[in-house]
Amino acid sequence: MITFYIIRHGETLLNSLNRAQGWSDSPLTDNGKKTAAELGIKLKNIAFGAVYTSDMLRAWQTAKLILAASGNDSIKIQKDERLREWCLGSMDAEHKSIFIQKVTDWLGGAASFAELNRRLPDVATAIYEHDTTGMAEPFADISNRLRSVFADIAHNTSLNENSNILIITHAFAIKTLFVTIQNHPYSKMKSG
Repeated sequence: MITFYIIRHGETLLNSLNRAQGWSDSPLTDNGKKTAAELGIKLKNIAFGAVYTSDMLRAWQTAKLILAASGNDSIKIQKDERLREWCLGSMDAEHKSIFIQKVTDWLGGAASFAELNRRLPDVATAIYEHDTTGMAEPFADISNRLRSVFADIAHNTSLNENSNILIITHAFAIKTLFVTIQNHPYSKMKSG
């Protein structure tokens, strides 16, 4: 059985400035580097068969630090743009309070952060429909690209059937994976 370790990148400069990041990229902060290294120490006893990150700097930096601290630094990091965060289009790098307010308004009014997480496909649709750059993606496209990268990794014939795979990606991408898995007719997710 292939085991995926799916991890969000460490804190970045834009995170520390309360900015919605999307496809805007920024380097890890000292805190982001520290937490990545600490996680690497916790993963020290796990031998990874492969490591995949999005093609964003913040994901790659996090992977490098985790691998170095876990003793897996000889593994080549494979970048895959399908693991990228959602493109927030014209909302990319916007202050989080403005981002949340606009998305809430687009969805018809007051919504808590928890409700926005429950309505993730609606959030993606709202961003897509209000994007003035033409770069934002519909939820189905985001879900399909993420599903495809995991299918390709799982079917990689060079991996051992008991491989541990490290994936470094982004918050909305991870949330999308959970929604996609929960809505899959064959899934049986455990919570807790």
